[in-house]
Amino acid sequence: MPKVIDHDQRKADIAAAVWRLIVDSGVSAVSLRTVAAEAGLVLGSLRHMFPTKADLLAHSMQLVHANVEQRVTAHASGRDPRAVVMAILLELLPLDARRNAEMRVNLALIAEAPAHPRLAELAEKAQHAVEDLCRQLCALLAQIGDLHPTRDVETEATRLHAWIDGTAFGLLVVPVDPAEVEQRLRDYLKDLAAPLR
Repeated sequence: MPKVIDHDQRKADIAAAVWRLIVDSGVSAVSLRTVAAEAGLVLGSLRHMFPTKADLLAHSMQLVHANVEQRVTAHASGRDPRAVVMAILLELLPLDARRNAEMRVNLALIAEAPAHPRLAELAEKAQHAVEDLCRQLCALLAQIGDLHPTRDVETEATRLHAWIDGTAFGLLVVPVDPAEVEQRLRDYLKDLAAPLR
């Protein structure tokens, strides 16, 4: 009887191999041959699923975005709106090995976007998704009275997005204790409840 291959698992394993190569050596280390070797596959099997390097990179970026979206969605049904906002925003920060690797891979692939239009398209889509998420979270804060009436939801969503992106990038360069980052985020959100100065 022929062996049944779980194609979704195989794709996830291949993406994990791409991520390891990017985190360890950068995007320049990624080729069909190096990924096949890293994933323990013969080159023909890899080419069957991903005919080109561009296909590999696009799938790897999509998987980063899908992982983050899945974790964010898991928090959305929480009962305490303040805890939901905190938990969702923390998912966007590289505070553990998994999120750190995802962030490094995503940034490396964004840097490759000029040579790969599909990466540019995926990166833009993800950026709009984070913008929308920040807008939804600020609207939620306004509903529960944690966004002062003198503050505009759209403006604060833009600021929150900038805070998240800036903090995430900074953490890749200079890691900070996750508890300290959580406190900084709590302070930032607490400030939103105060009148605009």
